[in-house]
Amino acid sequence: MMKDATNIADVTNAYRNAVELGLRASKVLQAGAERSVREHLAYLEAAGSQFTGVNFSRQPQDLVAAQTASLEKAREQFAASAKNLLNIQQETAAELRALVTEGVEKFVPANLANLFKAA
Repeated sequence: MMKDATNIADVTNAYRNAVELGLRASKVLQAGAERSVREHLAYLEAAGSQFTGVNFSRQPQDLVAAQTASLEKAREQFAASAKNLLNIQQETAAELRALVTEGVEKFVPANLANLFKAA
């Protein structure tokens, strides 16, 4: 009878570990998604503000100069935003890789098989 109680405790512990890893993975994904959305919004806000000079151009050459400057700034902001998004993706992937490694160590098939052997 004691063997069954120990086995039930081990199974419960394994289940708790699985749920915990799942929740932690969800938090990592949520944080990565939130950071990505914030980066996209910051880019859109900055890119939108670049075109105010175009609205106040009175001469054609001023309009062309304002458009050129606005597009150059938007290009630079896009490159910076793309770099930030890549960093977010890499950091999120590294965190998920660490969780997978932890899960692989906790849930080695031999260990799980021992949990469900008949007493």
